[in-house]
Amino acid sequence: FTSTADDRFGGSGSFNTERGGAESPAPSDWGGLYFGHATSGSIDNAYIAFGGGVTPIEGGSARFNAVEVHQADVRIANSLLQSNAGGGDGSQRGGRGLNTDAAIYVRGSQTAIINNEIVDNLGAAISINANALNYETVFDRGRMTGPVDDFEQISGNQGALIRLNRLEDNAINGLVVRGEELTTESVWDDTDIVHVVDGEVIVDNHHSYSGLKLLSSNSESLVIKFATPDSGFTATGTPLEIIDRIGGTIHVLG
Repeated sequence: FTSTADDRFGGSGSFNTERGGAESPAPSDWGGLYFGHATSGSIDNAYIAFGGGVTPIEGGSARFNAVEVHQADVRIANSLLQSNAGGGDGSQRGGRGLNTDAAIYVRGSQTAIINNEIVDNLGAAISINANALNYETVFDRGRMTGPVDDFEQISGNQGALIRLNRLEDNAINGLVVRGEELTTESVWDDTDIVHVVDGEVIVDNHHSYSGLKLLSSNSESLVIKFATPDSGFTATGTPLEIIDRIGGTIHVLG
């Protein structure tokens, strides 16, 4: 998946898919791959480049991330995402929901993002909301036909499965966790990627499951970093506040 100006790839005698052929590919040349509510998808051994641009929608146009997952069942593995624009758009995009700058943007999904290279993108490598990092056990189901090429060594994972990815020269080389009020138990256990917190994580809704659990392992530490004033994040106040209003205590990290 790449730009029409990307003459490195093609067929039928010529790799030049643009008339004239003088233009060079650039980030935002096209939109992206969008997985909407209650859909599913599997991306394996793919190359995704120069996306994050504006795409026509009903009644106008909107910007999209190179890959967006909104409450969908999606696996992204063994792929290269390179030279994509941020793709953030401040509108609801005709009911498709808000997004922020990222190569891979996730909302409300326990997405499997495994063994990818995410390099030279103008947004964060990956962005996810705190409630998507929930307590449910998620393992790698493999490719679409049975457990083909699954990563059996990854076990005991809770919530979105984000492991073995390699990041370089992105706007943020890490997993941006978008703050919100937790409506489920949130577990952060992906120890081989830095968690970068954007906003407040609030524990307020105590029912069957609640709270925030931070898990390291015997061989790896869980690393959490916070936004700096010039990072482009819009959060105000303390970078991360874990608030237990029922118990009457406030725990502040950062």
